[in-house]
Amino acid sequence: MNYRTLVALFLSVFTLSVHAEQRWFEVELLVFERNTDIQDLKEHLSSQEIEVNTENSISLLAPIKTSTCVQGEPCLSKRNPTVINGSVFDSQGNSFRRLDSSHLQLTKQREKLEKHASFNPVFHMAWRMPVKGPQASKPIHFFAGENLALNIQKRQQALKNENQPETLAKDDAVTTDNTEVLNDDATEILMPAVLKDKWAIDGNFKVYLNHYLYIDSQLIIRKEVTEDVVMPEEVVELIDDENGVQIATQGEAVTDNATVKNIEQQTVIKEILFDQNRRLRSEEVHYLDHPLIGIIVQIRKIPK
Repeated sequence: MNYRTLVALFLSVFTLSVHAEQRWFEVELLVFERNTDIQDLKEHLSSQEIEVNTENSISLLAPIKTSTCVQGEPCLSKRNPTVINGSVFDSQGNSFRRLDSSHLQLTKQREKLEKHASFNPVFHMAWRMPVKGPQASKPIHFFAGENLALNIQKRQQALKNENQPETLAKDDAVTTDNTEVLNDDATEILMPAVLKDKWAIDGNFKVYLNHYLYIDSQLIIRKEVTEDVVMPEEVVELIDDENGVQIATQGEAVTDNATVKNIEQQTVIKEILFDQNRRLRSEEVHYLDHPLIGIIVQIRKIPK
């Protein structure tokens, strides 16, 4: 066997092994939120930020920045359409082929969800992608629903306008590494210096082949919650020192029975992790359930 024949045989075997490891499928994903009262949930919603690493994930969507970006402030993204079109598909970040709405086979399910008061569809898309083995497959990063960071930005701006005098001297604004401090005679307002997008649903999912098809998802679900915050009522007390000078001290107002406290309402974002792995059969419609969201997925063989 000569050298050229040996090289040709090696390339043929290598090509066959690659095709055996990687096959193309059609994936359709429909994600919806449940309009559920947080108080009815038994799951624990964390006040701490949950992290899902998406730095090495394949990008599926390109966020659209708002048109109201202000210089010196973070430019956040606005909500993507439910049915993903070409303008928000990140064709530069992946090698997938987005399919138009004529390829969507779960449209009737989405329309039924839209008409029901308990559900809110937030993501519907179909695309073609290569599906590899569990070790070779990379997770796909996607996000959906409302960008809750926009609500934070609005509340911060309202608080800033409420407490900032009309003529704020430049020397009164002090910038630190982590916060921006705005001073007036009575209040110091701490404003986060960096505000990032906080999607209602955000994270990774991976489609891979291991004799069967699998989908492995780790998604952060975020909800805005209004909580009662107990604030002690402070009083100023004048005390004479040994030199006869009165010193003003602050303390909590106390009655005969208990300390007097104010109860204020505060809007916060709480998070919970959606972590599910499911074995799928091609062509079948599968449902991933959670008290806050639902995912309907179908993976189809590509017609010849």
